[in-house]
Amino acid sequence: MVRQLRLEEVTSALEASLSVSDLELIAQGGQKYVFGCNLEGAPAVAKVVLLPLGPDSVYVLERAQREVEVLAAIDSPRVVRVLSEVVELDFAEGIRAATWVEDRLDGQDMRDDLEKPWNYDRAARLIVQLGEALSAFHDLEVVHRDLSPANVRELSDGSFVLMDPGLARHLAKSALTGVFQPGTAVHRSPEHIPGGDVQPVSDIFALGILAYRALTGVLPIDPSGSEDDYYRRLRDYDSRPIEASCSDIPAPLRDVINRCLKRQPARRYLDGLELIEELEKHGEIFGPYFMDA
Repeated sequence: MVRQLRLEEVTSALEASLSVSDLELIAQGGQKYVFGCNLEGAPAVAKVVLLPLGPDSVYVLERAQREVEVLAAIDSPRVVRVLSEVVELDFAEGIRAATWVEDRLDGQDMRDDLEKPWNYDRAARLIVQLGEALSAFHDLEVVHRDLSPANVRELSDGSFVLMDPGLARHLAKSALTGVFQPGTAVHRSPEHIPGGDVQPVSDIFALGILAYRALTGVLPIDPSGSEDDYYRRLRDYDSRPIEASCSDIPAPLRDVINRCLKRQPARRYLDGLELIEELEKHGEIFGPYFMDA
């Protein structure tokens, strides 16, 4: 267990190592700090992750480096922009941390706005714009692996941005490939079950969960009971059709969500590009939400 650092320790280190100013703590959880700041006069956030003592520090540092490397390779308004490399910080008593800078996004995380069901237009916008984000990942042969409400930000202009690929898996570069299939508990695909093989099609399933939950307020696969019970339902049972809860849902939106949630990977859209190609066929529902609209 790493002791909690004093805020003045952290801010002094950030100012010296990242050349940021006007630091303000905006979030803290576990061993992670998020500071609002300015970088060369532009609003930004500095993220700081304390490295645990012992061999686990290697994994945590690699996860931070993986997140920044993936973000640096993507140039899309649907994906948060990284503004620095990962910098390692050394504090007293052998405490170490990893830090980097990203764009500061306005708006709110999707997890903060799930109390009431969304309307169909907003859900269509979510699907299109996260589909564009996933296309940017999948084009680089990268699987996000943690498409959950905490990692989706709705900006003040209504657009959606995908964040936090710290659990991303690169299909071609072993240095970026995790050794297990993590993710947020109730937002996993059938391929997240231990022993599974998470692929771009798995991100598509997770997007289906997000859209289903946004429209209905519930999850398409019952998460109750033990983790083994949940995994069995993921593996053996089909998701409840969206029209069972939303009887008046437009047919194209219904069909897209239900296909995203097919239990068998080959019956889903295989990646973000195939999803986008399907959405483009239904301009009356999805057309206004594309980047070039």
